[in-house]
Order: sequence, then C-alpha cells, then structure tokens
Amino acid sequence: MAVKDLNVLPEHLREVAVPDGPDFGWPLDLAPSVIQMLIDAGAVVMGVEAWMVDEEGVPASVGWSSYDLGEIKDDWEDAVARSKVEAEEVLTGVMETATEDGVNYVGIDWAFPADIEVVEE
Repeated sequence: MAVKDLNVLPEHLREVAVPDGPDFGWPLDLAPSVIQMLIDAGAVVMGVEAWMVDEEGVPASVGWSSYDLGEIKDDWEDAVARSKVEAEEVLTGVMETATEDGVNYVGIDWAFPADIEVVEE
C-alpha cells in the first residue's frame, strides 16, 4: 500500500494529521474540511473511520465505513462525487455518536487515479 501524499492538503491540515500505518486521521472538527479538500483535489474518498486518539497520540479505530463505489476507474468524476456523498453521510453518523463512543478523530482514506492503477496491477 502506497503512503498517502498529504501535500494535496493545506499546511494547517498536514500539521495536525495523525498517522496510523498508511492511514491518517484528523480531529473531529477538521474532518469535514479534509474531506472537502480531498474532493476538490480530485480524490475519491474510499472510507471514513471513527478513531480514539489517546494522550500519547496513539490512535485506535472505533468503527469504519465500507461503501461500494462501483467501478470508479470508468467515470472518475462521478466516483469523486459519489464518494463525497457517502463520506459526508458516514461522517454525520460519526459526529452524532462521537461523544458517547469516545471518538475524537476521524480517519480518512482516499485515492487518486494513479493509486487505483497501482492496486489493480
């Protein structure tokens, strides 16, 4: 799995990203901005995870989304638009239960066309 390129995000979002292997998470209040920035950059948001990050900065996944975007390579722009809808719906659910679930970060997975080609080879 390739390392995500955070350079598609502005510096203030790169600085607060918490890594977990090849994945990254952001504080709850910044997650909507991260999703929008990724969509604006032309990425397909592949998934959204609810995370608990402890005082030492160690993340643990509390729950994750899994949605089927179909054949994303055939119509990339449509896949980007559909992924935005799916990601925002999942994020809304995460936000609604964040306090009771102890969620303080959101992990976000994304891909660009080159990422998909590498995975399929």
